[in-house]
Amino acid sequence: MTYHPQWGLMDVYAATIPDQIFEPGIHVNYGETVLRMVDGLPKMKDFPSEMGGSGVTLPE
Repeated sequence: MTYHPQWGLMDVYAATIPDQIFEPGIHVNYGETVLRMVDGLPKMKDFPSEMGGSGVTLPE
């Protein structure tokens, strides 16, 4: 897990909960990816502006 005190947010990695059904809704930090995804989900350059990022989306 990763705690983000500036947002009061705790990341719990989906892979650590075997019975949890995980359906992603967005890719963050996509500007740094080495594996391009063509899945129709929004791709953020870094983080959404609400989380202190640029809010810039990138094309698939």
